[in-house]
Amino acid sequence: MLRKGDYFLKSGATCDRLCFIQSGFLRVYAITNDEEVTQWIGSKGSFMADIASHTFRTAARWNIQALTDTELHIIDRHNYNRIVEIVPTWPEIEKRFMVNCFAIMEGRIFAHLSMTAEERYTIFFEQNKELFNQVPLQYIASLLGMSPETFSRIRKKQLA
Repeated sequence: MLRKGDYFLKSGATCDRLCFIQSGFLRVYAITNDEEVTQWIGSKGSFMADIASHTFRTAARWNIQALTDTELHIIDRHNYNRIVEIVPTWPEIEKRFMVNCFAIMEGRIFAHLSMTAEERYTIFFEQNKELFNQVPLQYIASLLGMSPETFSRIRKKQLA
């Protein structure tokens, strides 16, 4: 269990575990030029880790922090490496997980390159309505690559 504000991972550390969110919300973010940039918000049913750090044993780029009290199932590196002994189909499950992560990131890159801020907002809202009443809106704005002011203007227009 992580309490609101607690960290699952801080940038600079090596990510030696991953988690599955049973309930609550985790935010993945980095600090650049004294500004927090939200990369993702994980909710119930999501796996979370700094994938590059976990895979390549490098320093984490991302902070992972609880936005609410969050119930997690955590697996450390040692047990993660033993999963295949327990779940023989693990390599296929892991491959699907990684491909899903890639597809999500590919979709986000496409959205940032080809869509207006309003289009990004609309699509994200339709796919993630539960977030809008449960996490601070400035984090969603950052995730969508827009200022809080732009986000607020679009939100007001959509609600009208």
